[in-house]
Amino acid sequence: MSSPTAQASNSTQATTAYHFIITIQTSGGVINTRGGVLDVPRGMTRAALLDLITKPLLAEFGPPLVVLFFDLQPNALPVGEGR
Repeated sequence: MSSPTAQASNSTQATTAYHFIITIQTSGGVINTRGGVLDVPRGMTRAALLDLITKPLLAEFGPPLVVLFFDLQPNALPVGEGR
């Protein structure tokens, strides 16, 4: 599993860091899991982020890809909550 950090925005916009994990399967049966952190500008959609995340996978493995698992959560953990 690799953990690339990708940029989904330029530095002039307010962003929020999101952590993602994605598992894909290729037409040849290869299963691959990736994870990383994206700096996401306000107003960006989950669908746009999924496209951003899958583009390098399509370039690496070629189409078609099947997404077996996808999770996207804010990277910051809640502050001040009970243990």
